[in-house]
Amino acid sequence: MIKLLEQSAYERSEIKAKLNSTFVELGGLEKLLKGHKKVLLKPNFVMPEEPDGCSTTHPDFYMSLAEVLLEAGYEVGIGESPAFGTCKKSLKFHKVYDECLERGIKVVEFNKNQSYEGVEGDKSYSSLTIAKELNDWPAVINVPKLKVHQQFMFTAAAKNLYGCVTGSRKFYRHNLCANDPIRFGKMIIKNAYKVDCVLHISDGINAMHVKGPRGGDPYPLGKIIVADNFFAHDWLFCHLIGLDPLTTPLFKAVSSSDLGVAKEECESILNDDSFKVAENFKQSYYTDISFSPWHLVRSGWRSLKFKLKRA
Repeated sequence: MIKLLEQSAYERSEIKAKLNSTFVELGGLEKLLKGHKKVLLKPNFVMPEEPDGCSTTHPDFYMSLAEVLLEAGYEVGIGESPAFGTCKKSLKFHKVYDECLERGIKVVEFNKNQSYEGVEGDKSYSSLTIAKELNDWPAVINVPKLKVHQQFMFTAAAKNLYGCVTGSRKFYRHNLCANDPIRFGKMIIKNAYKVDCVLHISDGINAMHVKGPRGGDPYPLGKIIVADNFFAHDWLFCHLIGLDPLTTPLFKAVSSSDLGVAKEECESILNDDSFKVAENFKQSYYTDISFSPWHLVRSGWRSLKFKLKRA
């Protein structure tokens, strides 16, 4: 299941109406959430930043989704492990932390770890960990920001779930692949499968191009993707921005069966006469998957600065 929605502005009432009608069209929230009553939203908070820079999921986007769920009687949380800072600090930068408390939305910091079986045949990734806090939430909705990525070419549904890896382990795993993007891609896929989201609903109203996952330029893509399969979601996004998915680390690492699902799910949308590739959308320049020693030192210092500040 995959839907491509048009939405040009961060207007909560419009986003809510669009999501509500889409959920009804797809059989209702009870069906989509598989009967679960507790729902965790996983946005992209790469670090605490103002939303207009387009490196993070926009607050009016994820709060619109939260409102839809609350009004339907669901218990809602927002959880993340940013590369720097905390989920709480990110919500404060977005000026919605107090609103979350008032509405009873739980703020979930991913701090604890649980182990699971990793990538078969890869000693570096044979055992992986993911946030233990996910166990408290039977339904997870992935709410990524659509943007380019200088190490992974693009970040959307699959890569956003890497934020379910706690703290500095994210940096460490970049280097475990010995700068092999396909090995890294296989780990990203294993991680996304483990999170097992019920839905992926992406903020592509304003995407990011030129550079990413931070420091790029906003691009008015005007799209929301709703999907229950992260491969299909990401396949569609690549085509939207004129990026050949088969050149990316994610789809170079994918199995033939999962690739077939992605193609089949997106076929009708991509073949529709109304489908258009974004004009003048600029891909990022590319750098190594693994971090240089200087980058690790700089990242460690940045992490320390965030820890020293009050959340």
